[in-house]
This record gives sequence, structure tokens and C-alpha cells, in this order.
Amino acid sequence: MNGTNVAQTIKGLLSSELMVEVPVGRMDADDSLRDVYGLDSLGFVELRVLCEENFGITVSEDDFSPENFGTLGTVVSLVERLLKEQENTAQSAG
Repeated sequence: MNGTNVAQTIKGLLSSELMVEVPVGRMDADDSLRDVYGLDSLGFVELRVLCEENFGITVSEDDFSPENFGTLGTVVSLVERLLKEQENTAQSAG
């Protein structure tokens, strides 16, 4: 899955599952999840679970941090990194 698809999927989750009122077409990588989208602590947990379920990844406690869940862009980067790590692990195990 490429970066554009990861970003689009996360935007869709924010809109449909977390009821963010910013239209998907106006979401930007630098948007603060808390300040622009209004996520609270429960929203961050829900976003973590949604990313895990939709991308088949596991977000560790270390990765579930303000640095990784600060903006739309940081979440996309985290998911892309975890997908790549998972792919590399699968290839080396295969």
C-alpha cells in the first residue's frame, strides 16, 4: 500500500469513524489531530485501534506517542513505517 492510499484511508477513518467535521478534501498532513480535528484521549485510542485493524499492524506502547499521533502526517508516517517493517519481517521469514 503506498503513502497516498495510507493517507486516504486514515482520512476516511477520521471522517467516517471518528466523526471529524473537517471534509476529507481539506485535511492536510500538518493538521493537528487535537487542535484541528478535535480528537480527545479516547479519539486517539480509537484511531490507534482503527489503524491496527485496517492496516493489519500493531502500534506498540512506544509508538503510541504524541510524536506519532500529533498530526495527520505523523500518523501516516507511523503506519507506513510499521507496514514496511512488517513487510521486511515477512520477507526475511519467508
